Amino acid sequence: MSGSVPPPDPGPTPGRSRIGWWWLLVAVLAIALITALVAQPWAPVETEPSLTPSTTVTTPQPTMPPGTPSPSVAVPGADAVFDPTTGLTLFVDAADLVAQIPAAEPEVQQQITSGQRPWGLPIGSTIEPPECLVAATVVAVPPPWFDTLMWGNDALAFQQEVVLLADPAAAREAFRTLVTTVDACPEYSQVNPDIDGATWTAEPAIEGQGVFPSIVQEVTHSAEGSDVPGYRGHLLVGNTIVTWTAEALTAGDRQAALATLGDPDDLAAMVQEQAQTAVRSLG
Repeated sequence: MSGSVPPPDPGPTPGRSRIGWWWLLVAVLAIALITALVAQPWAPVETEPSLTPSTTVTTPQPTMPPGTPSPSVAVPGADAVFDPTTGLTLFVDAADLVAQIPAAEPEVQQQITSGQRPWGLPIGSTIEPPECLVAATVVAVPPPWFDTLMWGNDALAFQQEVVLLADPAAAREAFRTLVTTVDACPEYSQVNPDIDGATWTAEPAIEGQGVFPSIVQEVTHSAEGSDVPGYRGHLLVGNTIVTWTAEALTAGDRQAALATLGDPDDLAAMVQEQAQTAVRSLG
């Protein structure tokens, strides 16, 4: 037989075929994944609760001087109205002092009587600095009525003043001014013509305890080369402001002298109790 017979077809190479199909499969899967991400984007997953703290804004409340009555608190007797006759019932007496103050024993004598001393400074006297006038006189202008009593002996001088205002509202406003002035005037002097004046130095006032708004402070009265320690308090009762000063006249150690006056809270309580009695007597 003439001619040549062609060799048999070897067919596709096995290794090359497997590699081609593998890459084709990867490409198809990649296209499918990209299509799924575009069609359905991933939503964020919250795995922990939010830890951001909530902020509460608190509006600061205005501060008031110590002893200033709160307008939202009804004080028994706050609307009491005294006149020059009933105002006298606000004064403590000798028996009260002997019962409460060690230095008052065995007795005290009245040294300033009712109606003897007018309101205000002596003629020609001034207060330095001038803005501290109310700390010495309780009010800046002559009140409708004023009276003062003073009891004492060789160891004690106790003076009490009652300033009567037109009505309880006027008294509350005057007391507010008084407390502010006392707070701003830790030291002031009374300048007297041709006389050695006097200087008062006071510790910060603290709010007194009791029914009626009040303040109490430790004071030192310096005059004629000597220092006299004591306590002073102010009390708001209806249409009046009651002021009291207890001075220890015993020479020597300051703390020992103050001890002869007793506790200042007890002195303030004595004046508070008398004020309550006076309010009840109004009927």
